[in-house]
Amino acid sequence: MKKNKIIVAIVFIAFVLALLFNESILTKAYPVYKVIGKDKIEESVKNFKTKESKHFIVRYQDSDSKYVSLIIDTAEKHYYGVIKDLGYAPKDKSVIIVYSNPDEMNKDFSLAKGENAMGIYLNGVISIESPALWIPSGQDVTKVFQYEGPVVHEFTHLVVDDIAKGNYPTWFTEGIALLEEYRQDGYEWGKDLSYNGKPYTFDQLENNFDSLDEMLAYKRAFQVTKAISDKFGMETIREMLRDLGSGMSIESSFYKETGLKLDTFVNNVKG
Repeated sequence: MKKNKIIVAIVFIAFVLALLFNESILTKAYPVYKVIGKDKIEESVKNFKTKESKHFIVRYQDSDSKYVSLIIDTAEKHYYGVIKDLGYAPKDKSVIIVYSNPDEMNKDFSLAKGENAMGIYLNGVISIESPALWIPSGQDVTKVFQYEGPVVHEFTHLVVDDIAKGNYPTWFTEGIALLEEYRQDGYEWGKDLSYNGKPYTFDQLENNFDSLDEMLAYKRAFQVTKAISDKFGMETIREMLRDLGSGMSIESSFYKETGLKLDTFVNNVKG
């Protein structure tokens, strides 16, 4: 225990130094920090049951046993599509924890009590709410879960995080996750939503994402990321993620890969 506390302290100091001086220090320290966080999460569900597939480990309780095959089938169905798009396959099987109690999920994944999230990614672990909590009775559970469920979205976050080593703005990882939902299932986030005025600017996405209207912020993140893919291809997104993983800023990476300024590009994407 004392040794773990020393490691945490060292990693925390490395993070502070990274923020103050050099982002590349962050990308080198982050994987160690993530392992510690992952161990803590997995310890909290050590009494859950386990079922494994080729690429995933699902942790669940008895009440959700009937959904496990659906979760695994959905994850495996999209595994190769996501890793092909992003050019990276996780070295180990990815852990998915199924929660029947949202408050327990929030506690384990550091969300405030009462916050609602169908899925969360943190420290190399995916959590999802039991389908029983959000799919209304009488609906086709398989169809709804595969089309609207959080597995593709959260697995994309896991892959992005691995490649970029924690060095990315929230809007970019959310945009990529929403783009993968669209590419894998044709699900377009916020299709029927309208902005009240102009779409969010680069500065707003970069510096105030969490304080913006959540639905519209996600819509804008999707539009911008899709625009990058449409104009420059998924290869540019893959290269940007690798650049971020080496410690570059997202603005420097975008300019390196496209020759354009990111703020100008974002602000010109139609809403």
